Amino acid sequence: MVSAADLARELDEGLKQLFQAGLELSLQVQANAMAAEPAEQARLSLTFHRLSRGVRQTAALRMKLARDAERSQRETAEEIVQLDQRRLAKRKAHVKSAVEGLIWTEAESPEALETLNLDLEDVLAIETQDAESFESEPVGAQIKRLCEVIGLKIPPLLGEGASAVDSQRPGLSGSPLSPSGTAPPSGGAIENDDPLLSDDYWRSSA
Repeated sequence: MVSAADLARELDEGLKQLFQAGLELSLQVQANAMAAEPAEQARLSLTFHRLSRGVRQTAALRMKLARDAERSQRETAEEIVQLDQRRLAKRKAHVKSAVEGLIWTEAESPEALETLNLDLEDVLAIETQDAESFESEPVGAQIKRLCEVIGLKIPPLLGEGASAVDSQRPGLSGSPLSPSGTAPPSGGAIENDDPLLSDDYWRSSA
């Protein structure tokens, strides 16, 4: 199946040849008109006018095709950037939610809770500057490492995989209440209703 890009290249090549042939013929007719008798010159002048108009239209069509191709490339690049940003935001939110749940569980005081959350924000801001590296690290290992970076005590279950992390998240059944008697901030699993962000999509597209 011929792609749109291949078809555009074939059309442009044909238009290029048509433009060159029309230009050469127009110039030849113009030269003949200049050397012709007055009666013949009028006829050749009309022919030259028609040919030159076709040449101009061919040039305009080639320009339009080139601009359309450039716009399509820009739009495709923008879509890729937006998709990358959404995938990065999804991973960041997932990791942040898990670590925040562990912080809420392990922090020994409100001051420690605030400090650890601020440290997490700073670390994530640095880590996400290299999106490729940030997204390539296994989630469970990444959460464990971030906990170590901010100085958070790591529960033993964390080393057993991502499911252990989910069990520590506040807002789920069995989660303890805060010292004030209120439930902790919701930090449940990040819902993913965008198929383009799913791991299955990217595995099938590889």
